[in-house]
Amino acid sequence: MTTYQTTAVPGQLQPAAPLDPAALRALARHASEVLSPAGRMQDAPPLAEAGVHLSIALSAFTALLAPNPDTNRLADAEWALTHLHRTANHVREHLVASVPGEEREARHQGMVDSCREEGLAVVASLTAELVLGPGRRITVRLTDGDAYQSVRIEEEGQPVRTWRLSGRDRLELHHGMHEIGRIVWRMLRAEASAARHA
Repeated sequence: MTTYQTTAVPGQLQPAAPLDPAALRALARHASEVLSPAGRMQDAPPLAEAGVHLSIALSAFTALLAPNPDTNRLADAEWALTHLHRTANHVREHLVASVPGEEREARHQGMVDSCREEGLAVVASLTAELVLGPGRRITVRLTDGDAYQSVRIEEEGQPVRTWRLSGRDRLELHHGMHEIGRIVWRMLRAEASAARHA
């Protein structure tokens, strides 16, 4: 393992400066050397898997800083986002394994209550039509009636099914629904601002 060199001083805030591609490459290499071995273990724990994807995301991030115009910027960005997403999912797996479900639910409900108190948008229910293949569509419904613990599947010619969501899927779902609320609230705020200045 190589030694990672940094000019940062512990406990001291670094002065503002642009990103340094060389320093970031060194950091990505160091992260890979530290994090990758744990991910190669048989039945690696979720945090080890998260670390591997985080190191890959750092490497992808360095590629985004490269000035080479011949690189595929979209592919590089998608690669970074994919591994950041996998990092987040493995952290959620760790949370499901290490934090009691009641505590996770209380946390989520606290976030919902806090948003309502601040007047922010909260997703109470969500209906989506999914296309699965030629001529096949299903309707997916989620509601806060059961705290998004299950998803209702409706498909023409099939009986209605209700599937219970796993702990990790629910954490991911909660994050996504908060993001929907945040985005819509931002749009509503911009609309209100434009109306005031009209």
